[in-house]
Amino acid sequence: MAHSSQINASPTRPSASQPAATAAKLMLVLVATFVTLVPGGPIETRDFSGLGRAVFWGFNAFLIALAVLAVGSAVAMLRGSVAASWGALVAAWGYIFVVLLDLGHVFPTSPDPVSLMLGLVEILDFILALYVMALAHRGLGHA
Repeated sequence: MAHSSQINASPTRPSASQPAATAAKLMLVLVATFVTLVPGGPIETRDFSGLGRAVFWGFNAFLIALAVLAVGSAVAMLRGSVAASWGALVAAWGYIFVVLLDLGHVFPTSPDPVSLMLGLVEILDFILALYVMALAHRGLGHA
């Protein structure tokens, strides 16, 4: 009789651990919801003309780099890369940092208030980032 460890022991491509796979999927949801916050879009309607071009575009470049890191890490985690969980952790911290600065009225500043929908999406993104962090740590074996 075959031992239970020999069942399903086929030489297939390794799959991502359950926590890492879930973290990857949540990271993609986080990026998708964050993309809806593009200035001038349906949710982010505040006026940022007072920031100046360099600051405005520098911040947008940071957000684009954060999204690329997040999507790359998510795809790599779904393909079984354990090390990609580190990228997911960095990206999650980046999203938390951005949300806290915005909801704390630190940066970016605007004469317009944060709308209810914007605040709700940012709070959702904050929670998603916390889940991604917890699951990425589990995927790395950090209890």
